[in-house]
Amino acid sequence: MFWSGWGRQGAVQTRHVGNNWVPLLCLSILFLAGAAASMVALSGNGAVPGVFAVGIVPAGCVAAPWLWRHPSWWIAPRKHYLYLAGGTLAGVLLLALVPFLHGCGPWLVLGGAVGTYGYFERLRLLVTTGGGVVLTGFLALAIHADVWGGGLQLLAAAALAFAANRLFVLRHGRRREVQDSDPGFIGRFEEFDVDAPPNFWERR
Repeated sequence: MFWSGWGRQGAVQTRHVGNNWVPLLCLSILFLAGAAASMVALSGNGAVPGVFAVGIVPAGCVAAPWLWRHPSWWIAPRKHYLYLAGGTLAGVLLLALVPFLHGCGPWLVLGGAVGTYGYFERLRLLVTTGGGVVLTGFLALAIHADVWGGGLQLLAAAALAFAANRLFVLRHGRRREVQDSDPGFIGRFEEFDVDAPPNFWERR
């Protein structure tokens, strides 16, 4: 793996699912910009697609180098992440051109991408957050009301910011020692017993 040359100490300090807080923060800022554009344009339902089509580029330029230097767990095969990144970029740009989606096409793509990435990383927090973003996008598309789209974009931005904060706490909060986190510790934010890691997928 590309971080193996750094030595054990470098890998232990950076390889962590909590490093995904920066990409989520970038998406939150993108939705804030979309909300502001919708309010200024006085559009009711939907969104301003150009904000997503243009804003995804600087967001990706910030998130990609960050994840290169501060990788996540990368549990799924590497090609899955590459397909997801390429599909997300293409989906945002292409669906921004579809008029009957009222600008919500990129919104739905980004929410789906967050949820899919969470599935790859086995992180329930991201799966839930992505589903919530997709739900707000469908509501903005379907319901015609003044400033409805802008308000729902603010809600999506808040959900993404909340998830980013939880991941930041997971990465930099109280832990017993700085080490590679165990994938069995997925979705938990309290201190844990490494001898008996919880099963993320088990039903309680």
